Amino acid sequence: MKTLFRSLIVFSLFFFSSYASAFQWTMDADHSEIRFKINHILTTVSGQFTDFNANLLFNPETPEAGKFDFTVTVKSVDTNNGKRDNHLRSKDFFDADKFPQMTFKSSKIRHLKDNRYALEGVMTIKDVSQKIQIEFEFFQPQPHPFDKKKNVAGFQTNFTIPRLAYHVGNGKFVKMGVVGRDVEVEIAMEALTEK
Repeated sequence: MKTLFRSLIVFSLFFFSSYASAFQWTMDADHSEIRFKINHILTTVSGQFTDFNANLLFNPETPEAGKFDFTVTVKSVDTNNGKRDNHLRSKDFFDADKFPQMTFKSSKIRHLKDNRYALEGVMTIKDVSQKIQIEFEFFQPQPHPFDKKKNVAGFQTNFTIPRLAYHVGNGKFVKMGVVGRDVEVEIAMEALTEK
């Protein structure tokens, strides 16, 4: 009886650990990006954040059990213009010394249609935390071409952030017609899991 009991415990631990590892994804930082663009007078300026990480737990069969948490290092903003990047890090915009990180913590994931899902959670930028909902696409896992022990999947989303609602700027540059109110954000990410 004791032997049977031990066997059941070992089987349960193996089953649940295998299940967890199958859907715990590791972001492939070399093939993931957070990009953005915003209006500047008559055209647009684009950039990216080069330092970020994600905690990803997702199974398309049970999306409600998933989790998407992001942390972005504000000082990693890069618009290919050092002077502009320093201005974005200043108190005029992100105040990166006082607020070094932006975060998103998910609270709910639900399936919409085909490979599209809705993600709800709290976005924190500077001293503001707000609930938001965004949609993302999930690209089904396939064997990684360079690592036969792993599968690779894709996640992609596009959404808009009203920057003034998060105190990123005080509206002065909007009134001047220099910088727009809304920031278009795109996250494209590859993630890996053990087979």
